[in-house]
Parts: sequence; C-alpha cells; structure tokens
Amino acid sequence: MWWRYIILRPPFAVLAKTKKYKLKVDGGEHVPRSGPFIVVANHQSSTDIVAIALALKTALVRSHMWPWAKVEIERGREGPLGKTLWKVFGVIPIDRKVGQSEEAIRSSLEYLQRGEIICVFPEGTRYKNKELGWFEYGVANLARAAPAPVLPVGIYRREGGGIQVNIGRPFFMPPKKTRHERLEALEDRVEERVGQQIDVLKQWSAEAPRDKKGMMMIANMINMVVDRLGRQETSFGRFCRMAESEDNEFIRDRVLELLPEGWKKVEVEKEERGKRRT
Repeated sequence: MWWRYIILRPPFAVLAKTKKYKLKVDGGEHVPRSGPFIVVANHQSSTDIVAIALALKTALVRSHMWPWAKVEIERGREGPLGKTLWKVFGVIPIDRKVGQSEEAIRSSLEYLQRGEIICVFPEGTRYKNKELGWFEYGVANLARAAPAPVLPVGIYRREGGGIQVNIGRPFFMPPKKTRHERLEALEDRVEERVGQQIDVLKQWSAEAPRDKKGMMMIANMINMVVDRLGRQETSFGRFCRMAESEDNEFIRDRVLELLPEGWKKVEVEKEERGKRRT
C-alpha cells in the first residue's frame, strides 16, 4: 500500500475540485485494481502527474506508481511542484544527455515484478494544446520487454475550463511483424527467441483477470522475464531496443484516441528519430 499517496491524496483531491482545475475523469472502470501495469499519457503541464494519480485512485491505494522523470525536475528547472513531487513520491530518473533508457527499463522491470505501476510521458517534454508529440522509444521498448498491460491516458484542458483525464482500455503489444526477418546472426536468434517467449507470456497475461489474483499472475510472468535476463541469455542492451517505429505509432494512436477531435500528431525528422531509438 502506498501510504504517502493515501496521506497526501485528500488535499490534492480538494484542490482538484477548485474552479482553477475542476478535474473530471472518464474511463475509471478500465483501471486495473492493482499493478503491475504501465501508464502511458500525453504531457500538457506540471500538474499532469497529480491529475493522473487522482484518476488512478483504485489502483494507487494498493500499488506504488513510479513515474519516469527527467533529472532537470529534481534540479528545480520545472518549478517547485515538480521538485516536491520528486522528493515525496520518488521517480525513475532519466538523464537525456547521457542516455539512461536501459537503466530505466531495468528499474521498471524490477518494480513491475513487485506488482507496482510505471508511468511514462513518452513525448519527453510538454506540448501545447491540441498537439501530440513524437513518442520516445523508451516506452515502446519497455512495453516490448514486459508482459504487462499498458494503460493509455489522454489528459488536456477542456475548452470550458478544467482538466480532463480520459482512461482507455488496457492493451498488450501485438506480436512483432519483423520477427522472422532478423535471424542472420546467433545473437539475433537469441534475441528473437527471448522476444517470442515474451510474446507468448503476453498472450497468457491478456487472458488474466484484472483482479488481485490475475495481476499477481502477471507479476510472476514478469519475474520469469527478469530471471531469464539475469541468466544473461541475451544482451540486456539489445533486449532494451526491441521496439520498431510501428510500435511507437501503435501506442501513440491509443493515446490519440482519448483526446478530443482536432488534436494532431507532431512529427520529427527521420534523422532525429534515429537518435532517439534508445
């Protein structure tokens, strides 16, 4: 149980009802009762994580949520609220200058293995209203690595004022289309074999109920993945780069479906996408 969330939730809930924020949530019935699962959301403001935490109340009274957060937040560059939340709740740090996606995925797998929740804003920065930015590869790589459900969330300011959080149905990544096209080297075959086994585990996970017993079953499946990696059957670095560009688009489309009509995707150049693969 996440005691700090339970203690601090009431004042945030009161603030969310004020005229300035007027938080409304749709789709709360899609939230699993507990972790492990991966929350993926667009990013509009520094209050997004608070709004999402309030929207996921049913799960967060049972499971801790770990957001991915850039280290600039801890240094106070995103304002006092972000720095305070970093200190109080804890995060998985991301230093984009040195590249830490492998460490973030490793930490995320460990937390998911314990039945906890990971929250990622894949755009990597805030975008203005009605724009959904290009998703960094980190979340797609994590979704490929972990047989855990992904919970899509759309968050935005309503035209009449107030914050809206829309929660979609949890989903699992579909099997990779290019799996049988990359069997040229032994290392590739090992990577593909592990990836194929994870896809099988995802199929089992998809059939598991979203109650306490079902989520424990999913946590055990993630434990199988972590155990296999611990035996070094494949390079962890390669394992953390299994996602393709179609995976990013698949996840981004699930979030876009939760945003109002008129929102558009903001693209980046192909060369820039290549730099962001990890």
